[in-house]
Amino acid sequence: MGIRKVQKVGKSTYTVSLPHDWVEARKLTPKTEVDIRALPDGSLRVSTLESMKGETRTREIVIRSKEPDAGFLIRRALAAYISNFDVIKLDLTGVNMEAGSREKIRRMIKNKMAGGEIIEESVNQITVQILLRPYEFPLDKLLLRMATMTHDMMSDIGKAIDKKDKNILKDVMDRDEDVDKLYFMGSRWLTGMISDQSALQDYGLKETKDCLEYRLVFRHIERVADHVNRIASKFFEAIDEIDEGLSGALAGALEGSGSVFTRAVNCLQSGSLQEANKAIHDARKLISTAEELMDKVVDSKLPARVVGPMIIIIDSMKRIAEYGIGISEIAFNLHSQ
Repeated sequence: MGIRKVQKVGKSTYTVSLPHDWVEARKLTPKTEVDIRALPDGSLRVSTLESMKGETRTREIVIRSKEPDAGFLIRRALAAYISNFDVIKLDLTGVNMEAGSREKIRRMIKNKMAGGEIIEESVNQITVQILLRPYEFPLDKLLLRMATMTHDMMSDIGKAIDKKDKNILKDVMDRDEDVDKLYFMGSRWLTGMISDQSALQDYGLKETKDCLEYRLVFRHIERVADHVNRIASKFFEAIDEIDEGLSGALAGALEGSGSVFTRAVNCLQSGSLQEANKAIHDARKLISTAEELMDKVVDSKLPARVVGPMIIIIDSMKRIAEYGIGISEIAFNLHSQ
């Protein structure tokens, strides 16, 4: 709408005229009140009071599908959840759902959508209401909770290795869904912040681009938890056939990966770039150690039914260290300004 000059009225008041087309489109009159907010990037946002009221309206989406596969509906529902819709209606009219599909959808709502509740269900429709609000679970606490849960899962695998306890491993695998739930919640919050810059300061973020960095961090932590789940499942298969020497080496490598991961996340909170740099170097050493351990397992005389799971376990440990590097590099991006 072009460049406009700032004008001074009286001793201390500065004004800028509003574009005529914008005023006409919104039917504003000389005494109409507008809302002016300063955004973190230094710009100003001018909104009519009617549009401000619209921001508080419930956002609703209807998802229709002719696919009998529950996975299709689940993916679309999660996408709607991340996109900050408050009411998600799954229209099942004319869909011949596969056996167990409704139970899969209910389980998804329970395990993936924090604050999601089924408020209405019929043969043709499932309606989900999202009751949780961002201020009830701040972004920094959400991220730290995710990281702590993931690290605890790694620590418990170490205990399971020491005790050869499959029950602990089963518990670790079950807890992966708790991390997933926080991941989707964090993604939802970040989508909302990108849409409304005025919300950034409420979460302690400086600029919109920080949302992209945090989105990557949330994704990295979620992927680390997936690898921890993978490690637990493979130990579950072969833990009774692994000798103490190999068990000790694997437990040590996992502890090292967990330490690097935790230190990287802590750097996001503290802003210590020196510690982030050390975490990167230590992670690279762990990756080298994991590769050497992989070669030993491949060259060993262990039966194939043990070698296969061990290769997957070591690869996942290596990936965790790599995600630690990624998180440490994001700390540089966030705290080098």
